[in-house]
Amino acid sequence: MDAHYRILYSGNLMPGQTPDDVAQRMAAKFRMREESARELILKGSGRVLKQRLNAVEVERYRAALMAIGLAITIEPEDLTEPQDDSVLRPYVPPSAAQQGETHAKPEGPSLEKPSRTDGSWSQCPKCGAEQVSDLTGVCQTCGVVAERYRVSLDEAPPTPGAREDVLYAPRSVSAGRGWSWIGDAWDLFKQAPGGWIGASVLFYLIVIALSLVPLIGGLATTIIGPMMIAGLIIGAHALHNGEEFSVGLLFAGLSRKPRPLALVGVVYLLLTIVTMIIVMAIFTLMIAGSEMMASATLMGPSNMDAMFASPAFLLPMLVAMLMGIALTMAMFFAPALVALNDVPVLQAFKLSFMGCLKNILPFLLYGLTAMVMFMLGALPFMLGLLLVVPVLMITFYTAYRDIFYR
Repeated sequence: MDAHYRILYSGNLMPGQTPDDVAQRMAAKFRMREESARELILKGSGRVLKQRLNAVEVERYRAALMAIGLAITIEPEDLTEPQDDSVLRPYVPPSAAQQGETHAKPEGPSLEKPSRTDGSWSQCPKCGAEQVSDLTGVCQTCGVVAERYRVSLDEAPPTPGAREDVLYAPRSVSAGRGWSWIGDAWDLFKQAPGGWIGASVLFYLIVIALSLVPLIGGLATTIIGPMMIAGLIIGAHALHNGEEFSVGLLFAGLSRKPRPLALVGVVYLLLTIVTMIIVMAIFTLMIAGSEMMASATLMGPSNMDAMFASPAFLLPMLVAMLMGIALTMAMFFAPALVALNDVPVLQAFKLSFMGCLKNILPFLLYGLTAMVMFMLGALPFMLGLLLVVPVLMITFYTAYRDIFYR
C-alpha cells in the first residue's frame, strides 16, 4: 500500500506575511470564504488542512500552501484510524466515475466558483475552458487531468518536482559558508562575465554621476541605489534558474518594482538620519556635562590627543559604530527580500537584520575575505576590481539564497 500523508496548519505564517494578505490568497486559491480563511489563520493551529494524500498530491498541496504564505507540517497518516475532517476539499470532476478513478466525496455544501482573475486557473488543453485548477490540475468543465492529457498528445508536461522558491525564516549556517557565498558567486559570474562587468561599471558610473549633482545627488543615490542592487539580484536569480543575464537587468528593479524598492531607499535614509541625530545628541550631552566646552578654546595641540581619548568623544563614536553596523545588517538583504519575495519593506529590514544576526561568524569570514580580495584587486592598476566588484555584488544573492531558502 502506498504511503499516505496529511497536512496540518502549524499556526504560523511564512516570514513577511500578514493574516489579511494570506486570507485573501487562501480564499481565492481554495474557493473559501475570506472570513473562514481568516478564522482558520488566527484560530486554527493544529487543524488538519488535507488528508489521505499520496506523495505527489502532498507535494502539490505543500507548494500551493507555502506559496500563499501558510506555514504547515506534514506527517504520515494511518488510514485505519479515524480521521479528522479536512478543511480543504478538492473539486470532484463529473466524469471521474467514467474514467474509473475513485475520489473522496466532498462534504458540506458546494462552494461558489472562484474569480478567474486570481491567477490560479489555466486553460484546458482539451476543451479550451479556463477551468484547470493549478492546485489539482483537473478541468472543472470536462473533467480531464490536464497533465495526463498533454502526455497523451506527446506534449511536454511540467518538469517533475519543479517548484518556485519559497521564503523561510532566516537560518544559521556554518562559518565556512561565508567563503562559499563567494565561490557560488564566482560560478554565476563565469556564466556571463562580460555582462556582469558591464553592469558593475555602469552601476558605479551612475552613482558617481548622481553624487556630483548638488544637494539632491546624495538623496537620489540613496533611493536609486537599492533599485539597481535589486536589479543585479534579479539578474543573479535569473542566471541561477538557467536564464540569460544582460546589462539591462541592472534596471529590472526600477522597471518591475519601483515603489517598494524606492521605499527601501527612503527608509534607509530616514534610519541614517535618526542614527546621526542620536549620535549628535549623545555627543552634545557628553560635552555639556564636562568641562571641555569651557576649556576647548584654551587647549593647545598637545592636549588634543587627551581630548579625543576622553569618554565624551569615545562613547558617541562607539554608538555610531554599533548603530551603523545594525543599519547595514538591516539593509543587506532588504532589496532581495522585496525584489524576489514581495516582503513588505519594514518587515524586510527586520528579516534582513535577523538573517545577519544569526550568521555573525559567516559574515565575519565573508568580510575578511572581501577585504583581502579588494586589496589584491587594487594592486594591478585597479584592474582586478573589474572581477572583484561584480563577484561581491553577486554575493548579495548567494548569501540570501543560502540563509532564506532551503
